[in-house]
Amino acid sequence: MADIHFNKDQGSKLKLFTPGPVFVPEWVLKELSKPNDTHRSVPYQEMHKQAREGIQKLLYTENDCFIFTSSATGIMEACVRNLVNKDEKALFLSIGAFGDRWYEIGVKNGKNAIKEGVEWGKALKPEIVKDILSKDHYSAVFLQSNETSTGVYNPMEEIIPIIKDSGALVCVDTTSSIAGVKIEIDKLRIDVCLASVQKCLALPPGLAIASISQHALEKAEKVENRGFYFDFVYFKKKSNSNETPTTPPIPQIRALVAQLDYILNEEGIENRFIRHTRLGKRTRIWARDMNLEMFPEKGYESNTVSTMRNSINLDCGKMVNEMLSKGYRIVNGYGDLANKTFRIGHMGEITIKDLEEMLETLTDVISAQRLNKISTN
Repeated sequence: MADIHFNKDQGSKLKLFTPGPVFVPEWVLKELSKPNDTHRSVPYQEMHKQAREGIQKLLYTENDCFIFTSSATGIMEACVRNLVNKDEKALFLSIGAFGDRWYEIGVKNGKNAIKEGVEWGKALKPEIVKDILSKDHYSAVFLQSNETSTGVYNPMEEIIPIIKDSGALVCVDTTSSIAGVKIEIDKLRIDVCLASVQKCLALPPGLAIASISQHALEKAEKVENRGFYFDFVYFKKKSNSNETPTTPPIPQIRALVAQLDYILNEEGIENRFIRHTRLGKRTRIWARDMNLEMFPEKGYESNTVSTMRNSINLDCGKMVNEMLSKGYRIVNGYGDLANKTFRIGHMGEITIKDLEEMLETLTDVISAQRLNKISTN
């Protein structure tokens, strides 16, 4: 295994091409080191307001946007606790590991949780969603936009209107797509759009964000046992004064403000989406040239994380470790997909040049492994 250890003095020197956490740019790291006032001060309220308004622009929404001190899984649980009454049914549409996780959250919170889905590597298509919804009445539907484990991107603009027309609230986990793929919340009428910040937003982990519709907030008021830490109603009350219910990681929020400013006013949000599209396409071309199959079905591949099927019988663990020795971190397949697939994250501040340099190194590593197999047979 590559001899990589905690670097107390300098931090990690690896170039991360992972599904997250990702490389954090220098301007963000500098923001984290600046001193701050308390979370009940006017300076903090001004900063929080800038963050909230930036998130609204990023998500094309006028819905209120909350900042949570947790990973995205915390908000996934918050959605379950805030939006489903004990006498209602909740539908979890799963296309991979994180869809399964959301269903498990529903079960462990004692909700009447129903899981429907498709084979891993497939996407939720309109006809599939229509068929599932025709079976029963659901008060809320939960799904991922981009399934990080499989590298599949669901056709959101086609399936969200179908779910909304059923009368259900719709909650979407956009953790590995927000700030990398355009998601127009108000146009699609998404009730909760949630994400953590350590992927396309290129921030250190520790924060999660969500837009919450008025319809969802009104529903939360009618649900008992919402808990304390993730109570949407309490979050709304504190959000009205640009605060959070409990002490947040203030340096992280300062960094969020800086990164949102960069995305919206320097790179430009549309340019950012275009860059991520180019990164996804380039990776798929590379995979084709290496005789590697994409794990997702054609036409539903993610532009932020590529999952390749191990169609040329690589030793994925060895490949990952050899890349570590060369200063790059890519990752094996997730869970049951380990060694059957491997994943390359190309999100955040990664450029085409960065990707080309990594892929050149990865090509050499794979070629050497294949040559060694031939020579030993």
